[in-house]
Amino acid sequence: MTICFYLQDGVEVLDFAGPMEVFALAGFRIFTVSLRKEPITTQGILKIVPDYGIDDAPAADMLAFFGGEADHVSRNPVLIDWIKSRQASTSYFFSVCTGAFIVGRAGILDGFTATTYHANVEALQQLLPQTRVLGKVRFVDDGSVITTAGISAGIDGALHVVSRFKGQETAKKVAAEMEYDRWVPSEGYIVTAEAKK
Repeated sequence: MTICFYLQDGVEVLDFAGPMEVFALAGFRIFTVSLRKEPITTQGILKIVPDYGIDDAPAADMLAFFGGEADHVSRNPVLIDWIKSRQASTSYFFSVCTGAFIVGRAGILDGFTATTYHANVEALQQLLPQTRVLGKVRFVDDGSVITTAGISAGIDGALHVVSRFKGQETAKKVAAEMEYDRWVPSEGYIVTAEAKK
């Protein structure tokens, strides 16, 4: 699986670094994209040069979005148009924390169940009346859309993705390699076909 990490100025470091570690250890191919291929600064701390800008980014099986200045970023029509243009060629969307606002404003969460950072659950629900927004869960898997709560919950959501596509034993090995003993799969919410009816 190929995963495109969209990173913006101000992106929360652990939001993307935790899942990046999980996916890398599981053998997924990852590349980074931003509006332009020029350095961004995460939380005013770390400078990152993305692999691509949106003008030359290749297709990916999954697009991933993260919190940190996400509300401001989600209001950029150029980015939203790019996400919409990728929807047909992208099998899965993944968000951590307030990254849900980015995919939400692109219409990706309409008709789906999702979650976000605990302090923003109500705001996301108000923004997206066609989305069922849950609080008090570490992640939500609604088929083609996987969203997670804040910061460290992104690791849980990424481990769930690994479990889903490579099996739970592989996910357990990744968690052990990272010495991450916080993962409790039952703290996520998986939307069943029955629940969709």
